[in-house]
Formats: sequence, structure tokens, C-alpha cells
Amino acid sequence: MNFLGIILGTIIGIIIFLGLIVFIIYMKIKKFGSDLGFGNINELKSLIKNGEYEAKYNHKNATGMTKLLLPKIVKDFPNFSESELYNKVEVSLLAIFKSLEDKKVSNVDELTLIKGNLKEIIDDHKQNKISVLYDDTKFHAHAIKYYKKTPGALNITVSTSLEYFYEKSIDKKVVVKKENYKKQTSYTTEFIYIYDPEKYDSKQNLIGVNCPNCGAPVKSLSAKVCAYCNSGLEDINLKHWYISSYKENY
Repeated sequence: MNFLGIILGTIIGIIIFLGLIVFIIYMKIKKFGSDLGFGNINELKSLIKNGEYEAKYNHKNATGMTKLLLPKIVKDFPNFSESELYNKVEVSLLAIFKSLEDKKVSNVDELTLIKGNLKEIIDDHKQNKISVLYDDTKFHAHAIKYYKKTPGALNITVSTSLEYFYEKSIDKKVVVKKENYKKQTSYTTEFIYIYDPEKYDSKQNLIGVNCPNCGAPVKSLSAKVCAYCNSGLEDINLKHWYISSYKENY
């Protein structure tokens, strides 16, 4: 009996101890909520739940300084069209998503300057047996974040908010599954307009311009022949806005 009594007493002691820990944690959470201005724990739980809802369903912001930068851009480039640039952003991102889905760089002009970089990503996906899916993409807003004029070129950075269903598989096993809600995200894209290739500094790391014969990088935009295989190069009309880099912010 004494042995059973000791066991029973130990179990009761453990239960009391665990209950005390739970009570202390509860009181700390309650105090934390009170310090933040919440009357009770349910109110705090509701806020957390609402935060999760907003992260899933509410559109991200496209932050920038469009009103401040637009006059400077128009001054340097009178024919500039804000709507045309934003259309370029959307077409370029959709072409990038399709390229990643198909594991093949889409043959569209918008990707002229990032074909090399995009091919590296696709090759990495193939090597690691990664497959991705971007479904039902919708764009919400754009904003100009940054503008710079350099010898021979104009550079603009754009912030874009959008949503899509996203899925990722590794070796045919789904690791990120499409849910019944869309992923809310934003991208930062950089665009370049080269108005004078002779003045443009090739050291600015213009990615993606390669020889169509041997694949070597073209170091000079005004070059007529490849420096490696001596093949003739077609003139690249860079007097358009082309995407030069992109990244997802979320």
C-alpha cells in the first residue's frame, strides 16, 4: 500500500506540477495580451487568426515613389509610357513563370536579356528534379521604386503585387501543394532601355546576350561578330524596355 501510495502521490504531484506550468504560461500570455491592449485571450486569438487570414487572402502592397520619379523619367525619355512599362512587367513575369513550368525558356522578346540566367535556373531544376506550377495569375498593382540614367541606358525598378496558385514538386513528390486559396505575393523587377550601345558600359553585367552559334556571352552590344567563334551576330534592337532581373519579395 505504501508503494502504491508513493506512486499515486507522484502521479498527482506531476499532474499538479504540469497544471501549474500551464497556468503560468496562460497568465503570461494573458499579461502579454493585456500589455498590447487586448482585454482577453480570445481577443488575442482572434487577432492571430485574422493575421493568418490577411496573409493568405489580402493583396500585398506595391510600394514605390511613382509620383516623385515619373517627372524625371519623362524628362529624360519624353516618349515614356507608364502603362506600357507595366504591361512589359506582366508579360515578362508570365513568360518567366511559363519558362519555369515548361523547363524551357520561352521564345519571347521580353526575355532577351535574362535568357542565360533563366536557363541556369531551369537546368538546376532539371538536375534536382524540381517542377513548379503557377496557375491563374492575377496582377493587382505596380509602382516605380527606383530610376537611374547611366551613359547609354535608362534603368527602372518596379514593385508589383500579384497572386497565383503555386505548387512545387521534387522527384514527383509534392512539397508545396496548391491550396484552396491563392498565394499573395510581390515581385521586384528591373528593366533597362539601352538608347546608345556605344556608350553603354558592358561591365554593368547585362545578362543573357549570347552568341546564337556557340553560346558565348556577347561582351560588346555593338559587336558584329562573336569574339569566340567569329560567327556573325544579328543586331539586337535594345531600344525597348527589357527585364534585366527579377526577385520575389515573399
